[in-house]
Formats: sequence, C-alpha cells, structure tokens
Amino acid sequence: MKVSIELNVSDKEFYDMMVNSLNEDLKNSNKKVLELKEGLKYKKKSTQRKGVGSEITVHIKRLIPNQLYVATFTTAIDHTQITYKIESLNESKIKVTYEEEYENVSSREVPAWRQKMAEKQSAKKAKKMLKEVEKFILNERKKKTNSSKK
Repeated sequence: MKVSIELNVSDKEFYDMMVNSLNEDLKNSNKKVLELKEGLKYKKKSTQRKGVGSEITVHIKRLIPNQLYVATFTTAIDHTQITYKIESLNESKIKVTYEEEYENVSSREVPAWRQKMAEKQSAKKAKKMLKEVEKFILNERKKKTNSSKK
C-alpha cells in the first residue's frame, strides 16, 4: 500500500516531528536511554493486541534527515515495513510518500479480499494521519509566532 500527499510544512518540520514521535515511543518502551539511529532495535508491547503477537520488535532501518525514515515492526504473527519518503517542493511544502508492506507469518491464512480491504483502510488511515501531522505542525508554528510577538 502506497500513499502520496502534499503537505504545507517544511521537510525539516515533518522529519523533526517524526523523530520526536520515535523518541517518545523509545522512551516509553525502554527503561534505559537509547540513541535513535539507523540499525537500532528495541522491543515494545502492543496497546492493541493481547497474547500472541503483542510483543513488537521495532527495527529502525534507514534514517536520513529531512528525507527518509524506514522501520520494520515484527511480531510472532506478522511483519510490517513502513517507509516515509519526504520530498521538498519548496521551503514550506513537501510531498510525503508513505508505504506500508504487510506480511502475515502466522499459520492462519488471510483471504485475499480481506487483505485488500485492510489495505484500503490502511491507505485512508495513512492519509488522515499525515493530514493530522500537518495540522499539528501548523498549530505549533502558530504558537511559536504568537509567543515571539509578545
């Protein structure tokens, strides 16, 4: 599943937001402080799953400032790789391409129609999430300019 969308934020703002989110996840998942970098692996518990498949191994595969973020999420029942490609269109507009590759590794077979439905829902969710990130960044930007005027 692949989604591309233009957002009215800079490549740095978007990337920084992603890294801040990752750092929060890292902090909440681990007792010790870990440095966010390519090759990092850490484990966390899923908030949506219980039992088998609830432990997730996160692997940060690629991290190129203001351009690219690739990570895999592996559980006992599935593997998901996500990619965010950030392309600067100008200083305040970017094109983000979000790609999600899902692989079922459990013994339970997933019907093709169900997989297609899940992909359509994922695409909708991804677009909504990216627009929410844009909205958050724009609100933060507004707060900064308002506080600097005082």
